[in-house]
Amino acid sequence: MVIHPVIVIGAGPAGIATAVEVINRGYKAEDIVILEKSGEIAHMIAAKYPDEKPVLANYKERMAECIGDLCITDMSKPEFIDYLKQVVAKKKLAINFHQSVEKIVKLKNGQWRVDCGEDSWITNVVFVAIGTMSAARTLGVHIDTQIAHLVQDDIQSIKKEQDYVLVVGGGDSASEYAQILCQRGHKVWLSYRKDTFARMLPQNVEKLTALIDEKKVNFLPNSTITKITAKEDHCSVQFKTLPAINVHAVVTALGSDRPKAYLDKIGISVEKENGDDFQENEQGGIFLVGDLASGKKGGSINFAFNSGTKAVSKACSLYLDCDA
Repeated sequence: MVIHPVIVIGAGPAGIATAVEVINRGYKAEDIVILEKSGEIAHMIAAKYPDEKPVLANYKERMAECIGDLCITDMSKPEFIDYLKQVVAKKKLAINFHQSVEKIVKLKNGQWRVDCGEDSWITNVVFVAIGTMSAARTLGVHIDTQIAHLVQDDIQSIKKEQDYVLVVGGGDSASEYAQILCQRGHKVWLSYRKDTFARMLPQNVEKLTALIDEKKVNFLPNSTITKITAKEDHCSVQFKTLPAINVHAVVTALGSDRPKAYLDKIGISVEKENGDDFQENEQGGIFLVGDLASGKKGGSINFAFNSGTKAVSKACSLYLDCDA
């Protein structure tokens, strides 16, 4: 079996930046195996981000000054996807699409075996850059099976004919979803467990407040959903202290968590932490980069780029034969 010095799991911003830095440190593109579960780069952004939502270079406290080759300013979603495609083409990165990692095994000689279905690879170092968007937080309440498909964690699947939409959450995504749905002509409700928007960027507070004042968004402050039941082809949303409302769809914007269950399943236990730029597993040789290492502050695109760059530098000092 051919040994590849580096395996990168995930072809999003952090994964691509990691591969680029490995090349910058003296390796060839063919030395790197990039495994991507979906069929496209930056899949979670491509699939979950509305086209109207800007891709921000930095987010809140994540004011990262770029240290590697990859760096962006705020841009549109199509511009960002094109940027990453250009990087992949320029660096001749070969991405193995539709490869879902099932297990990572430590070998007696210190190397790692990465298993994907019938395919396996041997490597010295593994960089895990799968992000956190796939582990969106859920409402945690009963939802009738027949309308479960009408409860989503993004607005990409909301159809034009679904006139009435409830957005749940009080952060920037909730505000942006409400803004975009209003622009698309939907009647919008916003449920939030508090009465003020302390977690939003100022511009999102301002825009959302204007929509509420104009009665384009029906704001339900201090509201707690208890269950969602089927009423014909609608969602009947029940609240703890408010009357029920009937909507065509519900969109949750509750943030995301590290996909711990998946990491445990494939054999990754993270103990060594290097600040919150990246994290290394307890046995050494597996690095978590990007949003997986961002902690409670959350991530940003340029943070993800830097995270990959810094993790490669650490790996070069311990496990790889890199150029200075």
